[in-house]
Amino acid sequence: MDTNETYSEDAANASRLKAAAPAAVADPEPDPEPERDGLPLRQRRVVLGIMVSGTTAACISQSMMIAALPAVMHEYGISASSGQLLTTAYIFVLGLISAMTGYLMNRVDSKKLFFASMASFAVGCAAAIFAPNYPCLLAARLLQAGGAGICLPLVQLVALNIYPKSQYGQATAIVGMIIGFAPAIGPTISGFLIDAWGWRSMFWMLGAIALAVMVLTVLLLDDVVRRPDHSGHFDLVSALLYSGGFVLVMVAATMLESGGSVGAGFVAPLLAGAAGLVVFARRQLRVPEPFLRLQCFRDKTFAISALIVICAHMMFMAPSIMVPLFVQDIQGLSATVSGLTLLPGAIMMGVMNPITGRLLDRRGPRPLIAVGCVTVLAGTVAFALIPASVPEWVVTVLYGVRATGIACLMMPLTAWACTTLDPDELAQASAIITSARQLIGSLSASVFIAAMALTSQNALGVDLGGFDFSIWLQCIVPVLAFILGMFVLPAKGKR
Repeated sequence: MDTNETYSEDAANASRLKAAAPAAVADPEPDPEPERDGLPLRQRRVVLGIMVSGTTAACISQSMMIAALPAVMHEYGISASSGQLLTTAYIFVLGLISAMTGYLMNRVDSKKLFFASMASFAVGCAAAIFAPNYPCLLAARLLQAGGAGICLPLVQLVALNIYPKSQYGQATAIVGMIIGFAPAIGPTISGFLIDAWGWRSMFWMLGAIALAVMVLTVLLLDDVVRRPDHSGHFDLVSALLYSGGFVLVMVAATMLESGGSVGAGFVAPLLAGAAGLVVFARRQLRVPEPFLRLQCFRDKTFAISALIVICAHMMFMAPSIMVPLFVQDIQGLSATVSGLTLLPGAIMMGVMNPITGRLLDRRGPRPLIAVGCVTVLAGTVAFALIPASVPEWVVTVLYGVRATGIACLMMPLTAWACTTLDPDELAQASAIITSARQLIGSLSASVFIAAMALTSQNALGVDLGGFDFSIWLQCIVPVLAFILGMFVLPAKGKR
């Protein structure tokens, strides 16, 4: 063949390919990725505005009964240990229900599920208002906790669904303002309400908020959660093992806290509960449709991030109970003063969460882990060194310092834990982190308070020596979180 003919044929082929190229570009295959880009800004604000309002009421309810305890004890003639169940049982049931919500979020429309959670919370508030005796009040609190246990992981899942993955830090920062700020201001708000209108006024306020949110949910909220095609079935055996195991461990911690000694009443439920949780974990890895998808922990980013979140909640829970004890029982000040002592720290967490969310999106988790752990450790050591005569502003500042460090850890690492998971796993991940954070946080608070009681020299179980011992013991937690975050957590997540 002639060289010129060959060149002409090649040139013609090249021209045809070049002409065909724009057609290929102009008609690409459908890209499924835009479905993950979240909702428009205005719709995000409507959805989160409604859900955050209801969830805030549920979170405030966690700690409101602390200030009401003396009035409730006097009205119903109950002991302090029985009265304390109105708070501890609420938090514990919240954690158990949160675990079961992983199944519900994959099966039920998010709008209907949120409405049901607010309805349960509102009915619980109404039952508390008219409770004729202590058992009825306790049952009403557990009904409220059932609603709170649904809406807390649900609002986290919704936030992750309506924001793009590159803005997960901002999404969880909004939820973090609820988790950190709302429970801390509960005693302050309830103190003012109780002094003005009595302890039942708390439930009038919370019930009114829940009813208003229910109306807005019907009128304005849409289903915004992407659910898998196959929602699975509810594993009742696993649910019983999980609930029973944690209940027995909590019983053991309560026995240690109240009895002040290590005996059969502590060891037997502890071993039985631990055995139940081991069987539960093994079952989750074998059954085709687990109650909690513990396979998420095979992802190293999720596993280590979740452990740091649990550590952060441990740092938050124990001092939030112990600092009021220090102010009231060691310094001899009022309950109102102790509530106000926590308020600046709660405000600081609310202010810091949006900032830490943006920093996570820009810089990743390690700078936040370093700053957060060092700040919490410094504040914890300072607490262990202060005398009983320290001015109240010093206690307030130190609590605020620790709150700042916790804000660098809790919600940013919750967001980071989800960056390497598939969208279908987000519901389970949210349920796992919420449940573990609440349950282990409650257990750790009982353990640290038991350590204080065992080393105190008075019958009350609260003195400066016991307080200092427990605080020094808590220094282990930020050190562990620092090691996990700086040396074990993978350097990069899938953003």
